[in-house]
Amino acid sequence: MIQTLKAWEGSRLKMVGLDALPTFKGVVGLLQGPVEDTERYNQGLCRRNRGLDTGYWRVYEYECEGKPSGVHLVLSIDSLSVMALEKMGW
Repeated sequence: MIQTLKAWEGSRLKMVGLDALPTFKGVVGLLQGPVEDTERYNQGLCRRNRGLDTGYWRVYEYECEGKPSGVHLVLSIDSLSVMALEKMGW
C-alpha cells in the first residue's frame, strides 16, 4: 500500500477508490459483412448509437475465416456501454 503520493507540479492526478474505476464486461458478437478495420467500425458504432464510447472497447479475438457473412469478435466493453446496449435491446 502506498502511504504517501506526491503529485508533480502541473499534474492532474486524483486519488479515487476502486469503486470509481471503470469496470468491463466480456462480450461475443458477430458483425454482419466484411470488417477490415475494427477501429473505423467502432467509430461508426459510436456515432450512430448515443451512449456508446467505443474508445474503451478492446478486441481480444477477431475471426473472419469460415464466416463469409460476417466477423466473429470477442471483446471487452465498459459497463456504461453495456447499459446503453441493454437499453437498445441488444
